[in-house]
Amino acid sequence: MKSIAIASPKGGVGKTTVALQLAHAIVKRGYRMLLVDGDPQGAIGLSLSKELNASPGFSSFIAEGRALAEVVVRTRIEGFSLLPIGRIGPYETEAFGAALSDGTRLERLTAEAEPDYDLVMFDTPSGFGGITTGVLRASTHVVSPIQAEPVALRALTQLLEMVQVLRQEGAQVRLAGLVVTMLQVRNEHSFDVARELLDQFPQELLFSANVPRDPVFLEATAKGVPVGLLRRPAPPVTHVFDLIAAELEDRVGLTEQARSDEPQPFLV
Repeated sequence: MKSIAIASPKGGVGKTTVALQLAHAIVKRGYRMLLVDGDPQGAIGLSLSKELNASPGFSSFIAEGRALAEVVVRTRIEGFSLLPIGRIGPYETEAFGAALSDGTRLERLTAEAEPDYDLVMFDTPSGFGGITTGVLRASTHVVSPIQAEPVALRALTQLLEMVQVLRQEGAQVRLAGLVVTMLQVRNEHSFDVARELLDQFPQELLFSANVPRDPVFLEATAKGVPVGLLRRPAPPVTHVFDLIAAELEDRVGLTEQARSDEPQPFLV
């Protein structure tokens, strides 16, 4: 089973947006997905329903040793489940991060998830505190959103160094790719960041589709749904995540574990 961390040293780059929309796009490709909210602020839960974070979740799995099946929240989309952060107070965040930092408890999570899911995706807090470091140690791959602004580009080297150090320690995590987010093609400085990434990094590290700055994400959050479920037909930006999901499928080897490559039944 593959496990993917959505991580960045900088906050406000769109990690939660990428995690939720990309998870939905991957499920549409026929994979079973568990999306884990690893941010103590409960960003995934807040994007969907404030009630999610009031239920037992990731925090109960870690602190109380509860079984994964007891705390997972099923969605109406077949094969798509959530693990919200659960009830965790600000004063508990440091201890929660310390408990996750070596990655061993997250390995229990992925082991329990393996029979029911093809992929576990973690949304993480910004920086490399205990939670994010533990998630990276337990993940097979990391996808990093890069906001289309100069400061975010400068912070990218921290992520690359972190992945290198963890691999030297024996972790298996690899960089699956960089996603440019909040791109404004008519803004010279924003477009320059995307162009600089193309100049500085090999093409295989950059996803070909960029996520634009689009008010439709705020609209989807207000309705508590992934943007692809906001209306019919789905907003055009949905196609961006479909493209990223298709690339990610090959980059992390999901195609190796697809349940069937046979033609699907059509006529009754």
